[in-house]
Amino acid sequence: LTRDAGRVTIRRTEAGTIAFDGIGTLGRTLLLKQATALTVAALEQGISDIFLPVREIQPQIAILDSDLLDQGIQHVVAIGESDFRGSPEARTHNITVGLSKFNGTLIPKGATFSFNDILGRVDASAGYWKELVILGPHTLPEYGGGLCQVSTTAYRGVWEAGFPIAQRRNHSFAVRYYGPQGTDATIFPPHTDMQFVNDGPSSLLIQTHAQHGFATFIYYGTRDDRDVEIFGPKLWDVQAPPPDREEFTTDIPAGTTRKVSDRVPGMKALWFRFIRKGEEEIAERVFSAYEARGLLTQIGAVIIPPNGIGATRINGRGTHEFPRPREKRGG
Repeated sequence: LTRDAGRVTIRRTEAGTIAFDGIGTLGRTLLLKQATALTVAALEQGISDIFLPVREIQPQIAILDSDLLDQGIQHVVAIGESDFRGSPEARTHNITVGLSKFNGTLIPKGATFSFNDILGRVDASAGYWKELVILGPHTLPEYGGGLCQVSTTAYRGVWEAGFPIAQRRNHSFAVRYYGPQGTDATIFPPHTDMQFVNDGPSSLLIQTHAQHGFATFIYYGTRDDRDVEIFGPKLWDVQAPPPDREEFTTDIPAGTTRKVSDRVPGMKALWFRFIRKGEEEIAERVFSAYEARGLLTQIGAVIIPPNGIGATRINGRGTHEFPRPREKRGG
């Protein structure tokens, strides 16, 4: 928890783009004596959860652009963080490219932020590599696999800071990179988006950063008097993965195999968010349902049409119907 505050200079380049020199990381100091007293009291009273007392320290920020100052860009309003350590090379590459698309983005006061609108194209021409994404019941390589790490990081910052969430959808199954469960936000342009409303007193300026397997969204602007508390996750209805199974496909060479789904338990997750703004108090529940998935192995098949009528005989193993692929769900 404990870390030093960052230092950043924000300016405009000759081309008019916004540039950052340094990282505006919030400093954090764990108040150890108070944390110790809380822990002892909780143990004595049988309380299972406590809030660690942490003092946040604003970074040193120098704004060298009058327009940004006029829009209220002056300190850190929110920070979203996520852990993608252990990601394959292609996934790490896609996360880095995806983060760069949002660096320097300005969100005007009162505007609705659309992740997909800023993200743009997701293909090889945009610099992405193929990596695993969720395609209905399968997990297969597609351009941009891993971009949900970026949308999840963006979502966490504004959700924890109390901004209204206009659109958010959890993944179809629990992904280890997005723990704790219930704090993820999947995207798949143009169908699935992550959106929030900037209802704060100023514009918001985004700085993105990745280092040592951690992704960060920093939102600069003007803080208001809102106070936010988040409780969770409450997990229940945990389900064991279903039995392993196989299916035939013509998408890979005959006789070869590939794993297209791994064993993942199902569960439901619930978070509570309480926002206080002056005399107003808003209580929200954020619900996520994750399905259980079993090990699914595809087997490369040779199709032998039986006189061109009816089902298809495959490698002498009988008949098999090839289902139509389901809609893609995100990476």
